[in-house]
Amino acid sequence: MQPEIRTDFNDLVMPLLGLAESMLESAGEFRPFGARLAAGGQLALIDVAPTLEEPSNPLIVDALYATFRLEARSGMIRACAVCWDALIPRQEGGGLMDAIAIGLEHRDADPTIVLCGYEREPTGDYRFEDPVTATGRRHVFGHVLLA
Repeated sequence: MQPEIRTDFNDLVMPLLGLAESMLESAGEFRPFGARLAAGGQLALIDVAPTLEEPSNPLIVDALYATFRLEARSGMIRACAVCWDALIPRQEGGGLMDAIAIGLEHRDADPTIVLCGYEREPTGDYRFEDPVTATGRRHVFGHVLLA
């Protein structure tokens, strides 16, 4: 991955991951939200949920991707990210665990997903695992194939 793209992805991941962790620690949950990097590099956090009545998480994710698609088509953004609460397989012991998932897209790179597993300890504190990356799915930039 080119250094500029890695920097853009880091600029998106760090605030999203920090905000999701903060919301989990204060409220025990979080709704999906996103961020975008404008063509000029300005970062903005995006929350479409306040404009939706009783939104479901999939509806919020769809609305974020729709917003970013419009902005990408007009050339306003060069990268975007959507953050949501996901379930992922445990690395040890089997079963599933909660994770902060961040889908990253860039106009000049392949999509990536960052997953950060977490668990609530008996004390009520959260334990966050180290984030891992995997190949993501294209929703915003380029050709989107229907699954």
